[in-house]
Amino acid sequence: MELRQKKNTTGGDIGSYYPLFDWLRIILAIVVALKHDDVIQWSNAGNLAVQVFFALSGWLIGGILLSSKKEDLPRFFFNRVTRIWVPYAIAIALLLGASLLRDPVTSKWLEFAFYKLTFVYNFFGPPQLAQFRLQMPLAGTGNHFWSICAEEQFYLLAPFVIVLMPVRLGKSLVLWSLLSVLAVSAQVYGSIALGVTAAMLRYYFGDWHLNKCALIILSAILIASVMCIILDWAPYIFVAPFFSVITVLLLARFGVKTYWGQFVGGMSYPFYLNHWIGVFSAHKLLEPFGLREAPISKVLALVLNLFVAAVLYIVIDYSIKKYRSSWFNNRRGIYSAFAAYSLMAVGLAGGLSFFKG
Repeated sequence: MELRQKKNTTGGDIGSYYPLFDWLRIILAIVVALKHDDVIQWSNAGNLAVQVFFALSGWLIGGILLSSKKEDLPRFFFNRVTRIWVPYAIAIALLLGASLLRDPVTSKWLEFAFYKLTFVYNFFGPPQLAQFRLQMPLAGTGNHFWSICAEEQFYLLAPFVIVLMPVRLGKSLVLWSLLSVLAVSAQVYGSIALGVTAAMLRYYFGDWHLNKCALIILSAILIASVMCIILDWAPYIFVAPFFSVITVLLLARFGVKTYWGQFVGGMSYPFYLNHWIGVFSAHKLLEPFGLREAPISKVLALVLNLFVAAVLYIVIDYSIKKYRSSWFNNRRGIYSAFAAYSLMAVGLAGGLSFFKG
């Protein structure tokens, strides 16, 4: 189903772009950073922001896969590798490089680095966090990389279901509804699966979420989910995915691209990956003055994080976006897919071996 294209009076496309998502991304990334810097005290704040990220990803990437054919998959994997892997690899290099300046390189240190590099950290890293935090690079500072790993795993599985399986099965609302329920129940990929299911509803029924009646119903569900979370009427882990996908649906409003919107939306990914840099730098700069934990340290950390993210976005992410199409060819796309599945296989085999040992 092709997106309907609408034009505003200035000629800008307002039928295929969601400008509110740009601002949502940077807000979510900042929430995670403020939680990790103990500015936000609610224990689930960071996780909830990540769940919304997941639902947003499912809505957008799921929509791409729903309109893709088998021959489009090399480009899909190439885009994932260039858009996600390169900034992620740089983030890992920065983290491990800083860790080498102060941490001993032990077998456990290497193990956790291996998990991050092979996109399986979410399986094997967080379960060991309490016991082996001090043996992790920078005492577990890169623990938030679990979300990048989980998302990459999902998008190795999703193309098989949506694109390669028969249409009646792979693009079945019944199947994806069941998968979403199972994912939420198992507490694995729940928000992403719901995001894909929401994209599938749009694929079949158009922009139903823009109707006034739908807006009222979705708003009511959002309020109910907020009440469930605040008042603990239901387990947070089951409510959060539904809160997340409803939030995405309410903000999925067509509009015009703006320079600053695209800029802050683009820098949200390097901000999320590298937000430890501002915190560490602020502590280092203010510690001689006895202000390491003072409020000014929190403000300085946020400012430094925004600056670092802006620089990384301009130098890395924007450059990739600008030249990615010219870099692509079908062979590179196939190599990207092979590398993705191979890394995952190596990571799972290695992780199981380490655990068994």
